[in-house]
Amino acid sequence: MSTIMFQKLDGTVYDLDKLGFRVKKFDPPTTSYNYSYQQIGQYGAVLTDIQAQQLVIPLVVNILATDSNDLFLQRMKLNRLLQSHEPFYVYDAAASHIRWKVYAESASVGRDNSFWRASNVTINLDCPDGYAESSFTTQQFDKQSGKGIGWGSKLFSHSWQYTFTNQNDFTFFNAGIIPLTADEHPVTIYFNGDAPNGFTITNKTTGQSMKMSKGVAAKDNVVISGLIPTINDQQQYTSGDHNYLDFNPDENQIHIDGASNFTIKFDTRFYY
Repeated sequence: MSTIMFQKLDGTVYDLDKLGFRVKKFDPPTTSYNYSYQQIGQYGAVLTDIQAQQLVIPLVVNILATDSNDLFLQRMKLNRLLQSHEPFYVYDAAASHIRWKVYAESASVGRDNSFWRASNVTINLDCPDGYAESSFTTQQFDKQSGKGIGWGSKLFSHSWQYTFTNQNDFTFFNAGIIPLTADEHPVTIYFNGDAPNGFTITNKTTGQSMKMSKGVAAKDNVVISGLIPTINDQQQYTSGDHNYLDFNPDENQIHIDGASNFTIKFDTRFYY
């Protein structure tokens, strides 16, 4: 199989195969759900809630070394790679457009009889988010080079864009399989334009709208990240109507009121 990569939060990438860790198995499972039921009467129950849970991704490797001393060094190297005081990313080099943010559980490295090889070392990688995420954001995607776009991402077959200029009505396409919600997976919105009396963004698909009542000019930088708007890096919670925007999977019809000569950008990852 293709090699598996670790990527630390500082951007450092480690190729497991080149480091002597030959991957035998990397099979991320499908989404894990928790179902809550309420017993009603004597016969049967009612499903009351469904929640996506964390994933446990099994990674199985063979550890190669030149002798028993080198195997000891390989074990030390693996321990450094798996240190999880902070999360790291794991992805398949053949599908680098999606990745999982994970923490590593403890793994036992047992030597074979040759004393220079450890076979079938199982490492469980815990993914609290429960989903893979796109490796690049919508402001990093590039149609011409294909950066950030891969098989199964739903972007090949859709005419998408995430920057709009002087368009009061347009479509925001959520290519992932879960909603992008303001409280869990917020979309960051960047706005520059003339809106002397403020402006309103409406998602007709979800029926939500968010109004900025403070007037802004083209020189101002408005950023709306989830529930909190800022203008020129100053928090402006009182200048909004305290509403928020979510984005359903697939197409969301967006409408802008009160603005002219504007550019609006949407920056987010998608979840699979």
